[in-house]
Amino acid sequence: MNKVLLIPLLFIFLISCQNKKETEELNKSIVNKWLTEVSKENFEELFNELWADNCKQYFNSSSEAVEYEDFKQMIHNLYTEYPVIHHEVHEIIARGDKVVAKFSAEVFHDTIMFGVPASGKNIEWNAMAIFQLSNGKIQTRWEITDLLGMYEQLGMELQLKETIDK
Repeated sequence: MNKVLLIPLLFIFLISCQNKKETEELNKSIVNKWLTEVSKENFEELFNELWADNCKQYFNSSSEAVEYEDFKQMIHNLYTEYPVIHHEVHEIIARGDKVVAKFSAEVFHDTIMFGVPASGKNIEWNAMAIFQLSNGKIQTRWEITDLLGMYEQLGMELQLKETIDK
């Protein structure tokens, strides 16, 4: 191959790799900002800043998406009931337009949660989520949350359906 062509091609390749790396770092910072800075006071502002208007949320095993307005209402309700939710990001990885985050959340259980009266204890759960971003906004999130662990902390027990019906 002609050396004259090789040098510009190599330069273009290096620039595209640098742009991809910068985009991945930006995407990680957007997801990290959502997970670590969202609060009762700023959730609406951060939501409008970080989430696309046509975003979709998928939780645990549900194949049905939660749309923008419904998700925004869910977050509003969550922060109304639990004004202080502490998130800790344990690991965050970006590749292309996707960011994977492993994190935990903790709340003080001082109100009814899943039908269980307040226990006065801290409740913590772990989750993993894949975020897909475009143009600096979160477009889609798939999240798996350890609900069983949360239910156990609340004193709930998993039972076979047959034993419940008897």
